Amino acid sequence: MNGLTTLSAEFFSDGTGQLIAGLLVVGFLLGAFVLGRRIMLKEEPTPKPEEQPHRPPDAGLPGEVEGHRKPAEVPQSERRLMPYELKHENTEPDTTPVSEEDQKWRGAPSGGFGSGGPTTGG
Repeated sequence: MNGLTTLSAEFFSDGTGQLIAGLLVVGFLLGAFVLGRRIMLKEEPTPKPEEQPHRPPDAGLPGEVEGHRKPAEVPQSERRLMPYELKHENTEPDTTPVSEEDQKWRGAPSGGFGSGGPTTGG
């Protein structure tokens, strides 16, 4: 072995190299923490809950539309229809009054698969 290889082998054999490498890593992590803390202190504080914007109490969820629509008829065919073969026309709003019975869930399960909602015992 040459002199440099022998020197490095002796340096790492007694644990001095590992100690120095560990101290460098710890110093780097502490420096990153201090730098991150300085950056965070320069930023504006997060708003308090009372400073947050509020939605009006009578407003629903954004994009939510309530109402009933007339069902669109699907044409009957001998073969299976592909989605691109269906008509892409809007359905009309259903103007018939909705009874109290139609507005209830009627015991139907709510939630999708795995959502933890009630099931019908299947």
